[in-house]
Amino acid sequence: VVVSVLLKSNEVEDRFYLNKQQMSWYSKIYIFVREYRKVHPFSGFFLHIALNALLLTQLIMIMYTYFIYVCVVNFQLLTNNIQVTAYLVIFHFLCVMLFWSLGQSIITPTARVPPVYFADEATDTKLREITPCNNGRYLPDSSTAEQTQKQIKILDEFAESRGLKFVEVDQCNRLRYCYLCGLIKPDRTHHCMSCGACVVKFDHHCPWINKCVSHNNYKFFVLYLLYSCILIAWCILTSAECVIRYFLQQQWIGGLLNILLVAFAVILCAIFAYYPLGQLLIYHIRLASLNETTCEQAKPPNIRCVVM
Repeated sequence: VVVSVLLKSNEVEDRFYLNKQQMSWYSKIYIFVREYRKVHPFSGFFLHIALNALLLTQLIMIMYTYFIYVCVVNFQLLTNNIQVTAYLVIFHFLCVMLFWSLGQSIITPTARVPPVYFADEATDTKLREITPCNNGRYLPDSSTAEQTQKQIKILDEFAESRGLKFVEVDQCNRLRYCYLCGLIKPDRTHHCMSCGACVVKFDHHCPWINKCVSHNNYKFFVLYLLYSCILIAWCILTSAECVIRYFLQQQWIGGLLNILLVAFAVILCAIFAYYPLGQLLIYHIRLASLNETTCEQAKPPNIRCVVM
């Protein structure tokens, strides 16, 4: 009996540390900033602002590409006015759509769980009393068979009292309860470690836009990827003409700086067109065709046979 208890204790600790190891690098940063800000509000505020570093980097690269394409490619290297006008109209249309979709991805409120799913204090206390806990972290997967049955009964009774219906359960056939937020997770809802809250139809937390991609802004996020890839492809194809013409004319000294600037921008665009933008776009188109999220593909949901 002692050996079995020790083995189970080791399994609990291993699972706890495994979950920490599996956490993404940016989730660890978000958690650190969130905890630091609680203790040091002033300096923590600046750390919180610094979480937008990848978004700012992205905007700087877009502005650099804009300057090169408009000021160098169209105003200095291209000579046909009709061609320049057509190129600029298409380019600016794509830019407007890119910034619109990016802005909508950022400003659209994250899909939060409605208040009706939050457990009352009595229900939450009952669940915590019969759930194993290790260093303040509740581990329902380590519950005994008796504890599991009690948890199922408590959760089912609470859901019935609120008129809530679910089809998704955990591997023990329990309704999925979040001990961090104190709520029963609606179907397709998951806890975002970066935000520290449960999110409806959670896909992933994107550090490039410093925002959760979820039910409300998923469409805008995919559109942002789409318009980014189209804009990059347009810039590469239309700028390549200038580079090819430079080598055909063999005027090695004249316009060398402009060609180097254009070549660097083309290489930068080509890299981001492949990863992360291109691969992400293909991946999310596939997910949309399967009606899945990133989280669901990584861990397929368990469906209850009988709908409550």
